[in-house]
Amino acid sequence: MRVRAFVSLLPVLKIIFIGAYLFLGAVAVLAQGSPPFNTDDAGTVEKKHWELDLGVSTLRARTGDQTWKVPSIDLGYGLTENIEIDYGVPVLIVRADGESARSGLGNSVAGVKWRFFEDTAAGLAISVSPQVEFNNPTSSRRRGLVEDNTEFVLPFQVQKSFGEIETAFNVGRTFHSREPRETDGWSAGVAAGKKLSEHLHAGAELYGETARKFDHGFLLFNVGVVYEVDESLSLSASLGRGVAGEDRPDFVGFIGVQLMR
Repeated sequence: MRVRAFVSLLPVLKIIFIGAYLFLGAVAVLAQGSPPFNTDDAGTVEKKHWELDLGVSTLRARTGDQTWKVPSIDLGYGLTENIEIDYGVPVLIVRADGESARSGLGNSVAGVKWRFFEDTAAGLAISVSPQVEFNNPTSSRRRGLVEDNTEFVLPFQVQKSFGEIETAFNVGRTFHSREPRETDGWSAGVAAGKKLSEHLHAGAELYGETARKFDHGFLLFNVGVVYEVDESLSLSASLGRGVAGEDRPDFVGFIGVQLMR
């Protein structure tokens, strides 16, 4: 279950752009977007190839509530050289402060990513990836593990290289099928990083979500690493916490493996 929104979209974007400037100007230990970050890059899975991401993550809210995904499963397939289809679903464990833990299947997320612009010489790529998140036919909705709603997300991704530094920027709009419309919102993030060795990448991101009326939300900061074992296997991990907004989490963590074939 995701915490929603930030105090205002403009402060979120302002902080994100300032953070990106500081990263690019002063930090050498940075890396590309997702995984292990919320901010995705504009890349797509190679044509007729698969990419499977398996991860374990946790989020601890300031209220003491905690949510685990054990695991989250994301599968991507390259339809063409610049179009991929995606499907993901997590297994959730949710524990409200002072209550017993509940577990069950989370919502499914299906989507397609289209990298509609790429300038290799300039190191620039842009993509769009419409997604829909929907309830599965399980007891998770009745037991309060997921909301009784269908979510539509329209995010854009921009990826740009500056020499050895790679950056990714996202902005997206979220809509819901049911009232209240206040659950609609925006999201934005920036990730940047660098390849430190033949196999190791390290990086950081700023990511925020804001409600439609900009009245509540969060901004979080993450640092992470990706270790490429070989061309078909990568390991990744990240740690972070909320830095602004009344809905900011106290702690977020992720560890995962990516298989490509």
